[in-house]
Amino acid sequence: MAGVFSFLGGLFARQPRESLPPTERVQAILDQIRAESRPCLHLVPGGGGQTRFGGAPEITGDWPRFGGRPMAHLARIDLAEVRAAGGPDWLPAEGRLHVFLDMGARAQDFEPEQPGACVVRWETGEVAPPEPPADLKPRSRIAPFPLTFQPRTSFADERVEIDWRGLTRDEERTLDAAILGFLSPEPAHQIGGYPGNLQGDDMEVQCAVAAAHGGDLRKVGEDDPTAAELEAARDWRLLLQVDSDPGAGFDWIQNGRLYFWIREADARAGDFTRVFGLAQFL
Repeated sequence: MAGVFSFLGGLFARQPRESLPPTERVQAILDQIRAESRPCLHLVPGGGGQTRFGGAPEITGDWPRFGGRPMAHLARIDLAEVRAAGGPDWLPAEGRLHVFLDMGARAQDFEPEQPGACVVRWETGEVAPPEPPADLKPRSRIAPFPLTFQPRTSFADERVEIDWRGLTRDEERTLDAAILGFLSPEPAHQIGGYPGNLQGDDMEVQCAVAAAHGGDLRKVGEDDPTAAELEAARDWRLLLQVDSDPGAGFDWIQNGRLYFWIREADARAGDFTRVFGLAQFL
């Protein structure tokens, strides 16, 4: 049994033929996909707000470092703008999030899954931007890239099972066309909702397992997660997804994507000290 969007690998290389109206069987599948959907916010270029990639952070305390080197300021997320755009209610309604990421000493050292390789600061007061550290490398200096929000619907990836073999060719074609309509436009920068997976659809489980075993995603093994870990995975939320984007100057490991995850209870409490970062690529 394949997941809905795992079936899409070959669809990008072809355009589905004109489809027929959905049969009762196809309509039931589409109804299930929509029932499993979640709202999200897409981040798109432009706008006159305070949300952006890169630029100077307004933070208290020291500039975050990892491995002795200053981290890149990846994003500034204005939480009042998020709330006004209909973003997730589990985020604070005020202040701003500053997302920092270690870019590695060299391109081949980039590994966001390392503990401490991503840092998220929640700031609520007015702070003058600090001067970038003198040893901040050029690859860690991200130019300001203004963003605005578009409310969208995100659809579950491999969470709706479909018996494709049980469909006729016409039904398959109709479902092909409908599923293509569910895909998010690229680059797919996003807050909340389901992630746009490029590989496996188990990031929440990875986070729950890592949190239960020392906090290192790289040590999440091949063993099946326990029932307690599967239950804990239900608490993890997509804080931010950052796509590869030539306009913003991002290319994450072969046109990949970055995903930042947080437990809902932590986000509601304003505790952003336990955010996990993951990368997926094609």
